Order: sequence, then C-alpha cells, then structure tokens
Amino acid sequence: MSGSSLAQKVMPIIGAFYVIIGLLGFTVTGFGAFLANTDDALFGFSLNPLHNVVHIAIGGFLIIMSRQTTSMAEGACLGVGLFYITAFVIGVIGESNLTIISMFGRGDLENFNHLVNGGLLLAIGLISTAATESDAKRRGFA
Repeated sequence: MSGSSLAQKVMPIIGAFYVIIGLLGFTVTGFGAFLANTDDALFGFSLNPLHNVVHIAIGGFLIIMSRQTTSMAEGACLGVGLFYITAFVIGVIGESNLTIISMFGRGDLENFNHLVNGGLLLAIGLISTAATESDAKRRGFA
C-alpha cells in the first residue's frame, strides 16, 4: 500500500524540498553556463544550472518512488542516500572532482549538505526497512 512505510511518508517531503531548491537555483543561475564552474550560490551552497537539474531530478525521483511498493520506496531511499554519501566522498577527495556541478572541493558547504542528506536518507531507509520487516514478521509473513 502506497504511503504506509516511514520512507514513503518522508520521501515526498524531502523530494518536494529538492524540487523547490532546484527551481529556486535557476533564479540565481539562469539557464546559461550550464556546466560552468561559477561563483553562483543559493543560501551559501554552490550551484550551476546542471546542479539545479540534478536537484529537481532527485526530488522528482524521490516523489515518484514514494508512490511505488514499500520495498521499492525503501530501496530508492537507501540508493539516493548512498548517492549523496558518494558525492560527499568524491567532493572531499579533491578540489576539481565535482566542478561540473560547480563545487569547489573540501571547503564547499555543499559537501556538508551531501553528507547530512545522505546520512538522513540512509537512516530513514534503514529504519523504514527494519520496521517493515518487523511488521511482516509480526504478521507471520516472514
């Protein structure tokens, strides 16, 4: 049933937040210099038009996946969490690793954002999965 797990309840909220941030980002960057490593920032976070598109895509993905089966939603939540943790690691390894999304390396506030969001989504996915499994065992389905 759609919307029954923790992941399915929280993912649309996080997804909508990402979509809004992506749209707001375009008010700062416009649509030119799509891949440029710019000084553009929104609330102190580095961005460029590609970075805005990535936020909109991830937000849309979270919203869409929250409406799928519980296991698909929880897997998507875990997957996006891992994606953000990976972006954090890539971002702190070197200054030029994520310049395609206008990030400037270790000191970039966006790296902290990736770590926090990745950890949050991983935690939600893990807690939700554990609760779903526990509920299935209680009902005698596992």
